[in-house]
Amino acid sequence: MWDRAELIEALSRGLTERAQALDAENAVAGLDSLPEIDLHPILENSLAAGGLGVFREVPYPGRPRRRPAHRERERCDLVLTHNPQEPPADPVIELKEQDKAAGTLFEPMAADIAGAPATPIDRCYWLEVKVAGQFTYTDGLPGPNQSYTSELTRGPASDLAKLARDSRIVHAGVLLVLFTADKSTAEHDLAVTVHRMLDRDLPIAPPSVESFPINDRIGNSVCTAALLPLRAV
Repeated sequence: MWDRAELIEALSRGLTERAQALDAENAVAGLDSLPEIDLHPILENSLAAGGLGVFREVPYPGRPRRRPAHRERERCDLVLTHNPQEPPADPVIELKEQDKAAGTLFEPMAADIAGAPATPIDRCYWLEVKVAGQFTYTDGLPGPNQSYTSELTRGPASDLAKLARDSRIVHAGVLLVLFTADKSTAEHDLAVTVHRMLDRDLPIAPPSVESFPINDRIGNSVCTAALLPLRAV
């Protein structure tokens, strides 16, 4: 249902195009200066250009029977559907709509009201995004990233565990956007990340990876986009 090779190609293309645009502008700061949240619209636009529905900050399905408040729910960075007109289904909203209709003239139609066109949760692709850089800006100054190792291992592992906890989610992954001095460093460090996930018994499938050069402004000359997929269990 979801071709990971096509996904990583689209994600990498969006990042590449943004890096090239910054170079064309003679921007002082490059792609590796952008915080994670600023990468989300870049990735969204690149995926949407391929005809996918892309929805940001979508609440996790969680335990809908409890009817949690919107502010209480964890959110996923990007959720993809094959139809831009059909967002991911939300079981909590569906139940709340049925609650509103209970005891009214609309009760017989509650299921239809709550059942507006939507993509079933298990057919969506749930994508969390993490960024790590060997060299970063700290208080506005470029230099070696003292938190590089923890960003590589803790962030992606935490997100993969979160995706795996929700039994309704079938297709998912963590996109790790990695900035390094060279490609060999990226390959080595990505392998370490995957092995540490396996050591924690996290359900990770073989990653899909694309790398491309970037102008070295602060020490990074390569950007690697690695899709770390959730393995079906």
